[in-house]
Amino acid sequence: MSHTANFAFRTHGGVCAGDQWIYDGDEPIARLDNRIIEQPEQNLRYFDRNLKPVNLYDLKLAPGGRPLVFGVQLFWNMGAVTTSELISVEVEGQDSECLVLTVTTQDPGAVATSRRVITLTYDANLGSYVYDFQAHLDIHSPEVFDRPGAFGDKGTIRFECSDPWYYDIPGPTVDFPGRWKKYYSHLLAESSDGTVMQMPLNHMATGAPMPQSFKRDGLFVLGYDPGNNPAFEFVGDSADRTAVGVCNWGYDIHISTSFSREELYQHICPNFRIRLCPDEKVQELMAAAEPIRPIVYNGFAELPAYARKTSFAQGMRLDEPTPGNTDPWPWLPEGDGCDWCKDEGRSDNFSLKINKDSDGPTEWLMDRESDGAWTERWSAGIGFRITCYIKTENTQSRGACLAVRWGVYNHPERFPYICSQKLVGTHDWTKVEVEIHGPPPPGNSSIVLILRQDGSGTTWFDDLEVEILS
Repeated sequence: MSHTANFAFRTHGGVCAGDQWIYDGDEPIARLDNRIIEQPEQNLRYFDRNLKPVNLYDLKLAPGGRPLVFGVQLFWNMGAVTTSELISVEVEGQDSECLVLTVTTQDPGAVATSRRVITLTYDANLGSYVYDFQAHLDIHSPEVFDRPGAFGDKGTIRFECSDPWYYDIPGPTVDFPGRWKKYYSHLLAESSDGTVMQMPLNHMATGAPMPQSFKRDGLFVLGYDPGNNPAFEFVGDSADRTAVGVCNWGYDIHISTSFSREELYQHICPNFRIRLCPDEKVQELMAAAEPIRPIVYNGFAELPAYARKTSFAQGMRLDEPTPGNTDPWPWLPEGDGCDWCKDEGRSDNFSLKINKDSDGPTEWLMDRESDGAWTERWSAGIGFRITCYIKTENTQSRGACLAVRWGVYNHPERFPYICSQKLVGTHDWTKVEVEIHGPPPPGNSSIVLILRQDGSGTTWFDDLEVEILS
């Protein structure tokens, strides 16, 4: 049966300054909000620069479907200038098949005014709602950006018009009761040169090349879950100047637009849409996608995947989607002599190894154990007990240890290492333990797990277990 949309913009009761939702008939399909964003989300998504961001949340793309796009930012980021202050919301087309919201924002210094015009319709051929975003921008003082050296070799400057993010990705970092389901494996993009670029969904693959311009009306698609593949469509000549970058933390999509010096003195209005991509189109893009270039981190094309109980046997290739029902972060090698050992371990043939002749520290790190990195939520009473087995051979200086500390992303580190017993010399497998207890410091993002050798010699680390204390 064909669907006839009847859109309305409604305010809910029950709280002061009630939630504002877009409805199709009796079904809520998107929410407009500018509430205060708390930590760690404030740091991780807004870099502590936009306390009350204006966003469109919870976008459904089909009648009766689940939300597929979690949020779309309705403001411009232009370096130190962000149009973060909500001025007005205007509504046209109440109780009709075409609803238009005009959301006006301005930066605190009145350098620029943003007018985001959102036109919502339903496309029966696609079976999809179509959210059309016109990102109007008037720069009242172009001289703020028109500075010597600001335009680079290409003679253009880039501003970010939005940083949308999806539902259900990333997948959960670790397995835990009540976790959300992992659906997707790839991002796909129609570049201006006619090629299809792809990025596998793993946190180390976000450096893979993404388009610096799109083909006209080209798509940027998340795949593949049948019937539930959201697409960003870059409309007309907006595609010529649109680039995307993918965040390694949350796979959010930094959409930026380039402008010449003269264009800063004119009215600006790039245009993009959000809609469903038909299943056959997604399959076509996946079949046509260019091979993924090799992805290497500090010499490793594959790294051991983090789990709360691990013998370091499970790995993840950096040029492939993460396997299984989770989307783990890897252990990262930092310094000389790191080796993912596959021929010696305590409980099997795997372990993490440091082997070096030089002085100073080398570490295997995992800094994504937290509710800021896609696990279950923390409370003030959170704590962790971490155990590990260490074997050493002729370690010198301060030797080998297990350590943990609090961590805050996007800020200089300022919290101490909590270290286990330090093993110097030669030791058979020895169990070591550390604990860290909440409440976490203000703005905290995670705990950082560290397997450390300070000085020359050889160390094997194995059978690590992380226990949550409440």
